[in-house]
Amino acid sequence: MKRWKVVFLVVLILIIGGVVGYKGYIYFKTKQANHQIDQAIHKIGIPKNEIIVIENPKYNAEVFGNEWFTKEITTKKDYQTWKNMVRTKHEFLNGKKLTSENKNKLNFASNCELTYSFTYQSANKSVDADSAYGDNSATKEQENAYFAYKVSEK
Repeated sequence: MKRWKVVFLVVLILIIGGVVGYKGYIYFKTKQANHQIDQAIHKIGIPKNEIIVIENPKYNAEVFGNEWFTKEITTKKDYQTWKNMVRTKHEFLNGKKLTSENKNKLNFASNCELTYSFTYQSANKSVDADSAYGDNSATKEQENAYFAYKVSEK
């Protein structure tokens, strides 16, 4: 084989190996984060059969810095509470009016505005939990009044 073909083949193998290695690393770390987040959800007391996943864990990182993973969920009870609130008030929690054009949003749990957000910090191997009411973090009063599970107490 000619020298340039060997060099090209080696460079190609290094590039493909690097990409596959990086993707494998992200996959492994995401699985690890999901496991840690699921344990935190269990500690809060949310049963598995109640969970509706809105957003699976996503890998986030600073350049050569911290890594974190976020997962967003709601529960069947919170979804029903949200639908009843929106129908009663004729308004979503973010302030938008309920109209005939956006009424079908109530049929999808992914649109629920009573959510729980979990963040796994890879550096210190900890999970932080927060509840969201509409577009904002829920206050203690909102969490006590509307949410089926309390994350601020754990």
